[in-house]
Amino acid sequence: MKSLIIGYGTTGQSFEKYLTENSIDFDIFDEDKTKLENKKNILACLNDKSISVYKSLYISPGVQLKKYFSNSNLAKLNYTTDLDLFFQNNKSLKIGVTGTNGKSTLVNYLNQILNIASSSIALGNIGNPLLDNIKHTNKYTVIEVSSFQLEKMKKNYFDFSIITNIQNDHIDFHGNFENYKNAKLKICSEKGRTIFCTSDDYEEIAKTFALDLEPNLDGKDIDLSNLPFRLQKISEGIINDSKSTNSASLFYALNKLNFKGDLILCGNPGKEGYKELNIEGPKRVFIYGKHRNELLNICKHKNISTHSSLEEIFEVLRKDEHKDILFSPGNPSGNDYLNFIERGEHFNNLKEKYFD
Repeated sequence: MKSLIIGYGTTGQSFEKYLTENSIDFDIFDEDKTKLENKKNILACLNDKSISVYKSLYISPGVQLKKYFSNSNLAKLNYTTDLDLFFQNNKSLKIGVTGTNGKSTLVNYLNQILNIASSSIALGNIGNPLLDNIKHTNKYTVIEVSSFQLEKMKKNYFDFSIITNIQNDHIDFHGNFENYKNAKLKICSEKGRTIFCTSDDYEEIAKTFALDLEPNLDGKDIDLSNLPFRLQKISEGIINDSKSTNSASLFYALNKLNFKGDLILCGNPGKEGYKELNIEGPKRVFIYGKHRNELLNICKHKNISTHSSLEEIFEVLRKDEHKDILFSPGNPSGNDYLNFIERGEHFNNLKEKYFD
């Protein structure tokens, strides 16, 4: 009998590579059929009946199983996740990091520090697929884990786990905050230690944790590189915070900067259930993109303007002699961009075009 890959994004493609290398015959299902062009091994429709011919299911994190299967069948599904396969086949010490915000930053710092004292690799939601690196021989694996991955994880084999924070996010997927929180808390290690961060000083947290693991590490004068698009100062008075994909990260930026200038928002607010956003501090709020009317309906501020494109906003801002601009979208990209990276690069390109 064949196996079935459900979802053909980054994780689904890593499943494809893994199954091919292990001579396992499989089909692929994805709701977006454009992803499967030139593929012959396609399952057209996913439901209780159609999966009966498959011996194993390999599930991508972002797939909502309840969309396709009956409640009675959900509990009986024999599926495997990329985390499960990685736990079974890789012998490194595994450090899981999750949270609503800050997890990529902490993973980035911790991986750099552990590579000074030993050998480490950063995998998972940070953009480096687990299965593509399942044979690595480094001492540590620092894994950024999403609530989608944790929800479907069969058993927890993290040696250590770290939670940066848990705030309102992904309500459209999980249904409510309680379900989202419970998914995040599944990272709490059954075999090791769990750390709950009490501050946002992720560089210091990473150093302290790494020193516990590697006591001979010289923690002084460590120069760490930052990830792009996280409160990144790209020039005087201009901050690119494109990684802001939820309201918690938006308000964090406003508070941390005590921001009083021009705020730019965009993206799809649906994942937080279109909750109202009371924005205080900025003198002006600019909203643009295909979701601008949805955002206008939930944003409360005395000086809001909407625009079809980011270019329109730059045309307005170029007239200001003094620049004080925060690009912190506060939402996922939705129909505007492929991801926050494309979004951040677009902002940087326009900044160069209009201001440099």
